[in-house]
Amino acid sequence: MNKAKVAVLVLAGAVAVISSGCIPILAGGAVAETAAVASDRRSTGAQVNDGVIEKRVSWEISQKIASEDEHVTVTSYNGKILLTGEVRTEEEKRTAEEVARRSLDVKDVVNQLAVQEPVPVSQRLRDSTNATSLRSRIIATSGASLNQMKVVVDRGIAYLMGLVTEREGEIAGQVAARTKGITRVVKVFEYQTADEIRERMQSFQAEPADGSAAASQPAP
Repeated sequence: MNKAKVAVLVLAGAVAVISSGCIPILAGGAVAETAAVASDRRSTGAQVNDGVIEKRVSWEISQKIASEDEHVTVTSYNGKILLTGEVRTEEEKRTAEEVARRSLDVKDVVNQLAVQEPVPVSQRLRDSTNATSLRSRIIATSGASLNQMKVVVDRGIAYLMGLVTEREGEIAGQVAARTKGITRVVKVFEYQTADEIRERMQSFQAEPADGSAAASQPAP
């Protein structure tokens, strides 16, 4: 593998990590990450499972769509898969969705892949910068929490996933629409009422301290 390919792969990996919305944004390292996990509306098991699903589905798709220059991003939240990026044909788009739907623990698939030439690395870098800017703006906005959602930006389109109230989703969408570099907003939220979310969080507090129940049965 030549140096140019290595550089592209390293860059693609960095962009994928940044785009996932799962890294701690606040200073403080482990403390900030622990706080984010504790306030997450997914069970601990579901949080871990989403990370596993993203890696597994990405690999499974790569085995079916062999072209090295394809750009497919897999994001999972509570077992729902979002596919973004670009593929060259409608057949590849269908294949990617079929692979994702058949994968273990996947509840649903939202296929937002565009059929076109993959965008250049420069566009992916702009998307990564815009995603970081959007996350920062959500953090600074009252009424919406980045801990409850994932933010992905591809080709200037902002995709918002998470478990939120309708009001939280509306606020996050408004923030995204006003963010520089964002041309369109696609909301892929799972909505619950404030009471339903409160009961959900209380159920997590009642789980065993070792998290065994959550790990074995991710919350719906």
